[in-house]
Amino acid sequence: MEKTTVVWQVVWPSHRFRLLSLGLFFFSNHDCALLLIRCVCAGREPNVQEKAEELLEEYRLKFKYVMATYHPPGLPNEMPGKSSNTRWAAQRLWSFLDAEGMDKDRVVLTVADADSDFHPLFFEALTYRVTSIPDKHTREVTIFQPPIMHYKNYHSQPAVVKLCSLFVTQHELANLSDPSATPLPYSTYGIMSNLAEKVGGWDPDWISEDWHMFLKCFLNTGGQTSVHAILLPVINYTPEDESWWGSLMARWTQAKRHALGIAEMVYYLATLPQAIAECEDCGAVCYLLGRGVPIMYKMFAIHIVMGTYSVYSSINGPLLWWVWTHPEEGSLGSWRDFWMYLSLYNGIFCSVLFLGLNVLNVTLYNGIKDRIVPPAKNTCPPGWVYMYSAPHYLFMLAGATLMSPVMTTAGFLAEWIAAVKTAKSHKFEYVVALKPSAAKHKN
Repeated sequence: MEKTTVVWQVVWPSHRFRLLSLGLFFFSNHDCALLLIRCVCAGREPNVQEKAEELLEEYRLKFKYVMATYHPPGLPNEMPGKSSNTRWAAQRLWSFLDAEGMDKDRVVLTVADADSDFHPLFFEALTYRVTSIPDKHTREVTIFQPPIMHYKNYHSQPAVVKLCSLFVTQHELANLSDPSATPLPYSTYGIMSNLAEKVGGWDPDWISEDWHMFLKCFLNTGGQTSVHAILLPVINYTPEDESWWGSLMARWTQAKRHALGIAEMVYYLATLPQAIAECEDCGAVCYLLGRGVPIMYKMFAIHIVMGTYSVYSSINGPLLWWVWTHPEEGSLGSWRDFWMYLSLYNGIFCSVLFLGLNVLNVTLYNGIKDRIVPPAKNTCPPGWVYMYSAPHYLFMLAGATLMSPVMTTAGFLAEWIAAVKTAKSHKFEYVVALKPSAAKHKN
């Protein structure tokens, strides 16, 4: 496949025009913008068509194609949200490709949040990555994932939100850079159009569109679908409101929605028997099950560990203190010392890792600070703190140390709320967290 034969489709499944405007602004600054197809998905705001036409008119000359699809609300078996919006947009897009006579073998569909700020060379790197896979079948079962960094509005994030951004960003980087890890698609990703169409597109009644689409492709291809890294970061915003408390509550809303991804474990286990039944032989079954074990563990580690870590910490800490202050209790025998030293060394090891995470956070910030919204005047801390690595590190370390119990407790609560909801149904209301306005961050 030659580089010039790749056609990029970018789908923004959003109904909020201020975010769509922000996304188009980001893309209009791309060197390769004239080579891209844009599909803006909207339909749940008043005067939607008028707003869409104004937006398209502003950016029509920036791209080869830019169009809007109007996703009507209230369709049967659909839940409002990114998955149903993406499904609607993809179906309209496939009809457009057929009408234009385009070869779908060379079409890559990139699903993006509307506030995604792509690296200037992302699409060139994605083109290279796609064309460097010579085997057509391997190419068509590959999903391409850039690292997602929630740093765009870094300076205005409350301390606990910064800590969440630190952990999520470094988790994504670690999974994409480690060849032994099991990466899953997250937020913004590229998928071959043929693969997406082959599996029937996105399911409109599941809330975790990225994980769900991957699992659907994985099971439909007998475990052959995998995620490949494009190590050029996409930077986006965390939820933000006009006040500190409002921003905190907006991030809490988003956390509760993200935790609903626990339902994908149910989907995987419920659909796995059907996928096994469709395997050609025992070898194919073993391959599917073997590939699925690390994926299931990955989902388990993200959701179940977060839902139990706070319980373990709150129980283990007081127990350790009691045993330490009561040396006369000898009923535990040698297990007492083993438990004490294991906890002590584990605590030291985790503390070193925590210090390292904060060093990496400052390093990452310095590498992408030209793509971050500058600090506003009269902010706390003042802007000069971020200009120098040492005060930035000390500020982040203090905030991270103080906010770690808050973050783990919030994660614990979000996971258990999601688990209770999932026990009843996999269909949830898609609650949208507030994001910064386009006008505020176009400068």
